[in-house]
Amino acid sequence: MRLAVVHNLTTGGAHRRLAEQVAAFPHEVVEFTTSAASPVTARPYLLPLTLLAPTRPALLRPPLRVLDLHRLSAAWRALGDMAERCGPDAIFVNPDSILRGAMPIGRRGVPVIRYCDEPRRIDYEPAMRASLNPRTRVLYAGLRRIERRLDRAGLAEAGAVTTNSRYTAAAIARSYGRSAEVLPCGAPEHMTPGPPTAPVHLLSVGSLIRTKGHDLVIEAAALSGIGRPVVVVAPADVPGEGVRLRRAAERLGVRLTIRIGVTDAELVDLYRSAFATLYLAAAEPLGLVSLEAQACGSPVIVAGEGGLPETVEHGRAGLVVPRTAAAAGQALSALSRGGRRDDMANAARASANGHGWRASARGLADLVDRCRAGATAEGATV
Repeated sequence: MRLAVVHNLTTGGAHRRLAEQVAAFPHEVVEFTTSAASPVTARPYLLPLTLLAPTRPALLRPPLRVLDLHRLSAAWRALGDMAERCGPDAIFVNPDSILRGAMPIGRRGVPVIRYCDEPRRIDYEPAMRASLNPRTRVLYAGLRRIERRLDRAGLAEAGAVTTNSRYTAAAIARSYGRSAEVLPCGAPEHMTPGPPTAPVHLLSVGSLIRTKGHDLVIEAAALSGIGRPVVVVAPADVPGEGVRLRRAAERLGVRLTIRIGVTDAELVDLYRSAFATLYLAAAEPLGLVSLEAQACGSPVIVAGEGGLPETVEHGRAGLVVPRTAAAAGQALSALSRGGRRDDMANAARASANGHGWRASARGLADLVDRCRAGATAEGATV
């Protein structure tokens, strides 16, 4: 079996997910992406892509972004052509980091499977639309209509759609009218429990944006009364948000460390030495942080919304709580009593919640087989 993988992903959860799925895929993978993306294999086929708007002054960006979108659309069609020419059994199409959604590759002579990490939230969530800058909303209204049309076309042309959780599958059905098959996510194989050590800190992992809930973790640490410092791990620095979090920690008397761009080995050590990992993100599609923490033997406390409740068996390897600092603080207090934290750490080490990338890759291979069989049957009846 040969699988052509098409994407334009840079960093973040979607890129991590794809890299792990590809690494675990039991058959041949051929990658096609742009020069603006971060490859997930050692020998990708790269399509040159240069965008103008990001390097120009803000006043010049609106028309240049429209031009960039046309360039991006043409690049995706070219990626589809390249992928089809390699003679694959199926084309596995992934999101575009620039559009933050799906881009069409055109109808193809082989099955096309589309992965949707989440619907394009700016199009389907009123709260996201309300957050748009009122000074540029009119300028970009036409561009956003084109982006929405492209995103919907990308999902519509796929023979099958896959995603990360039941929660996201329901959102895809509401947004696009498409059913999506859930491929389980997991933790990398190098994320394993270490030797038993005394827990040190509370851990919160994610981008330095408000929706990740780092401020709720800091407040929960203060309310819990357990006196643990908080470590926030983020892929990149956002000075304004970092300052806000440090001020909140100082006001609440919480010791805070913000770590930027840690290595995988450092992240594993931080998971292993955590008293608990808290993931209080808003409407997260799934929550790889929760799965990774459990794989490293850290109990988790997650927000009871989005796909996060699907990542943990409540009461065994972690706790699902309302997305408030008060609820998370009470959960931390409960963990500190009667050896409960150690019991949950042991349960996390034993199970990692049954999620794994090999299962995800096997599910993808099985879907390819089913799509091929369906295409053959359809061809035989024509």
